[in-house]
Amino acid sequence: MKISNRLKIISVSAGIVLAVTAVLSFTTKVVDNLPVTGDLEAPAAVKEIFVRACYPCHSNTANLKWFDKLPGVASMVRSDILTARKHLNFSEWDKLAPAAREAALWEAYNMINSGTMPLPSYAAVHSAAAVSAAELTTLRNYLLTKRKTVTAVKQDTVQQAATTLPNPLPTSLTGIQFMPEFRQWEVMSTTSRFDNTTMRVMYANPIAMKAIREKQIKPWPDGAVIAKVVWDKERDKDGYIHPGQFQNVQFMVRDAERYKSTDGWGYAKFETKALKPTTTLLVAQSCASCHKAAAKTGGIFDLSTLN
Repeated sequence: MKISNRLKIISVSAGIVLAVTAVLSFTTKVVDNLPVTGDLEAPAAVKEIFVRACYPCHSNTANLKWFDKLPGVASMVRSDILTARKHLNFSEWDKLAPAAREAALWEAYNMINSGTMPLPSYAAVHSAAAVSAAELTTLRNYLLTKRKTVTAVKQDTVQQAATTLPNPLPTSLTGIQFMPEFRQWEVMSTTSRFDNTTMRVMYANPIAMKAIREKQIKPWPDGAVIAKVVWDKERDKDGYIHPGQFQNVQFMVRDAERYKSTDGWGYAKFETKALKPTTTLLVAQSCASCHKAAAKTGGIFDLSTLN
């Protein structure tokens, strides 16, 4: 190689080094790491997942990469972190009541499980934030165990019945597994049917509730899940109506491609306290046929929050 060519290569390399050095020297401060007043207490394997996947934004211990601090990028990262801390801050865990802590952990699990969190834009450049299927199982098992422990201490009849779950959790023929975490979701609506004397409480997972609030349901986003708990309707001696015998829990899971044959919704029903899944796919087809009547709201009945 000629000396002149070598000099050109050296010159270009030096220029690249200088350019990178210049860029790094102009990185900006993103956020202040405020004091930790109370951190999440959880088994080491569980906490490691939250620390790796959530803490960079949802805590006062942000450990940012150099490219997070670049001019132009830093302002967006700052906005994301401040928004995340406002919604959930693991460094201020002591400020949440026990019930709120449990709900926050279930919401975090649901958001990770649905692929909504970590933010896709964040995960694309922070590969360490990815949560594997095995780690999701670790989180879910921890939350289910934690729920049972709290229930045993409180000796609450309703909650105690709710945690008597088959092991493993039942799965419907449509591939939908029973989701005990629905109890941590927001109540979407309550309904009473006069034709079959039942009453229901409907829950929406975070993705579904966000779509409802923002009126983005045509179509519903993939990952939205609606749960419906059904009881017999009974009238007491004073004429008051209240839930009677438990009948079933039903789920609607949005996946436009997977459930294309049933208008983008997967259906599952788990009967009695034994949570026995229905034994025929005709039930799903029947549900889909019925829900066509709610086409104006994307196939979901009783969206009172949209009124």
